[in-house]
Amino acid sequence: MTQPANEFDILASVIRQYYDLGKVEMPRQLEDAHQRRHRKLVVNTSAGKFLVKTYRSDAVILDALRFQHRLSDHLAENGIAVARIQRAKDGKGIVELDTWALELQVFVTGEPMQISQETLQIAAETLGRFHDVCRDIPCPPRDTRMWRFSEVPRASFGQLYELAKTQGDEALATDCCNDIALFLHEAAQKLNWDARNNFESGLIHGDYHGGNLLFDGNRLTALIDLEFAGSGCYLEDLAYAMSNLAIRTAFDSDRLTYRSNLLLDTYTQFRSLSYQEAVALYYAVGIKHVATVSYQLVQLGGELAGLNAIEWMQRLRQQCAWLTQRTAQR
Repeated sequence: MTQPANEFDILASVIRQYYDLGKVEMPRQLEDAHQRRHRKLVVNTSAGKFLVKTYRSDAVILDALRFQHRLSDHLAENGIAVARIQRAKDGKGIVELDTWALELQVFVTGEPMQISQETLQIAAETLGRFHDVCRDIPCPPRDTRMWRFSEVPRASFGQLYELAKTQGDEALATDCCNDIALFLHEAAQKLNWDARNNFESGLIHGDYHGGNLLFDGNRLTALIDLEFAGSGCYLEDLAYAMSNLAIRTAFDSDRLTYRSNLLLDTYTQFRSLSYQEAVALYYAVGIKHVATVSYQLVQLGGELAGLNAIEWMQRLRQQCAWLTQRTAQR
């Protein structure tokens, strides 16, 4: 008796039918990959190895995916490494079926970015070039003032503070909390609704961090995850990059200064900051950094990167003090 086809059999059959790739092996689940928004698998073929992504056959989802494909092509044409979209036999980047759809990307070999002088410069150059070459591209609309890292993380930071009190000296946790809260209060004023109207907007990546920059040694093999790309403040991308690549793992003032200067000096070779952006930058970096640490530490049960909540409170206070000094120099 013939066994009914499972989902991997179906995927393999669809790939064989719609793509000209020679022999197609059975797809397999991609290990250690987020599967929240869509399925991710890998498949080996005679033409090479490909990343398989499946989606619901929804008009909004597929329109967004077509935009990502156009953006990917544009970046590749301008010398920015991306995961190339494999076209089907009909020349399209998406195979649409009754209730679902799929795309294939050429599988990119690489590891998430490890911070060094060379990789930090490459990451900053790539972001600057991204903003520069995409200035005139029509992109999905959204309110460019409502960007993710301009709002003070009151709830998650409050959870971090409560957790810190249980893990160490309560008075120390309170002192740290008060100092960080003063920085966040000032940052909220500098990033208020009216101020955001003064920040230049355009096409941004929307999720610019080391996990989306794949490297082979000191060579960038691909900028990935264009799903959040769209209209937004350039400051959002820059704040995300600086908080993740220059601030997150640095606690010594000299290292914080060196990394941030290197990133910013390289970025501004491709796009200059306005006066308003320069004033707001380090506040935006601080809000993003505190928000990310607070959220991730609580989600991970009270420890992040080998540090517990009270240790992070002390480091956040130190980093926010350094950020305050930087804002005074603008």
